[in-house]
Amino acid sequence: MHRALAISEASFGPDHPTVATRLSNLAALLQATNRLAEAEPLMRRALVIGEASFGPDHPTVAIYLNISPHCWQPLTGWSRRNP
Repeated sequence: MHRALAISEASFGPDHPTVATRLSNLAALLQATNRLAEAEPLMRRALVIGEASFGPDHPTVAIYLNISPHCWQPLTGWSRRNP
């Protein structure tokens, strides 16, 4: 997954929606393996890219928000938006 992320960043640029998808996928994998400290910054970056690309109310952003609490809550008490 790290390689897929690197290829997407090189091909599309660091702020492309495809990069956000790769970031989200990698964050979900890290979260599933209890590597929350590594997952959280990736999920934040995916969310920022998604909101900038699609707007804050887009279904893709909702997917990132749905994954996000699982990454952030143990680390930060879920200080991001509370849907």
